[in-house]
Amino acid sequence: MTRGYTITIMGKLSVFLFVLSFYPIVNAGSGSHSLWALATYISGETPFPEFTVVLMLDDVQVTYYDSNDKQYVYRGQNIKEKTEDDEAKDEAHIYGDIYHSMKDRSFELKHHFNLTEGVQVQQRWTGCEMMDNGEPGLAMFKNIFNGISEDYAMYYNTTHVTYNAGKILLGWDWKMQAYNINKFENYYLPICIKHLKTLLKREKNIVMRKVPPRLRLIKKEVSGGFQVSCLAFGFYPRHINLTLLRDGQPVAEQELTGGEVLPSGDGTYQLRKSLEVSTEELKKRHNYTCTASHLSLDNKLDVSWESGAERVHLSTLSVLLMMLLILILLVIFICVKRRWSNTASQMKLANFDAKVSEEMNLSSDSET
Repeated sequence: MTRGYTITIMGKLSVFLFVLSFYPIVNAGSGSHSLWALATYISGETPFPEFTVVLMLDDVQVTYYDSNDKQYVYRGQNIKEKTEDDEAKDEAHIYGDIYHSMKDRSFELKHHFNLTEGVQVQQRWTGCEMMDNGEPGLAMFKNIFNGISEDYAMYYNTTHVTYNAGKILLGWDWKMQAYNINKFENYYLPICIKHLKTLLKREKNIVMRKVPPRLRLIKKEVSGGFQVSCLAFGFYPRHINLTLLRDGQPVAEQELTGGEVLPSGDGTYQLRKSLEVSTEELKKRHNYTCTASHLSLDNKLDVSWESGAERVHLSTLSVLLMMLLILILLVIFICVKRRWSNTASQMKLANFDAKVSEEMNLSSDSET
């Protein structure tokens, strides 16, 4: 029974997790940082907690909470540091608001879809971003129900608000919009930014570190030509500019494959972009260059390759190897010939000595 619930719930979570994996929720700009709460509310009988929240500082999980244990578990690197009382109170208030609003939303949506039985999953992604000057940047929330996108709101520097009601529920009227904007600007956003600054100070050795990328240009022979790949790896933070140039000009993105920043498993990231180069293109002897810029670098990294050069080098190497082989065979031939000549001379000398000795023996017998 548990396995059936797991499959059902994971199916409803899959769309949300897919969106999260490709959306830049971590620090997307140079020097900016973000704090996001990923909350899940489950209605129905399951072995999972009714309500869970994971708090992410950039790409580092710092807090976990669920309705079973009702405890805020700190999962950052500096776990020994005591959480401030006002910090815990803020989390309790925010998580409480999220829980009640998600529970009400789930009830409303179940009624809307006439879902009287089974397991239903309501999810919310909400948080804020702080620019490198300490000022608020983008802040937003997004709701998803059973894998179906509901509504979302984005706040840009507290000066511009975008709200999309989606196709499930009615949107805010002007009174509700004014109320929500006022509550966000005067309650949620200040708490989010304050909490973000506190966590940044606590986890600065992790999220504010700068690890420079290593860069490789990889050539692989494929059917009909070559595949040229730019690989940047081992870098942190995740934001990087990686460009493939052809004769000094950027290759159009639609010609490339890849381009997704992926975790490497050691706390750093990697990015690969590949281009198929046909046999005809190889004949044009283009020069390909990988160039990367990153927060950890003062200057760009460049790695180059001239198409067709391998064929020239291979031809030259083949000629040199052939000449070396001929030289070796010639030396062997000369050595064998000399050895054969020496052996023949020794045999002639031995035959001559034997003949002389025989004649001397015959002469001695005659005299006797």
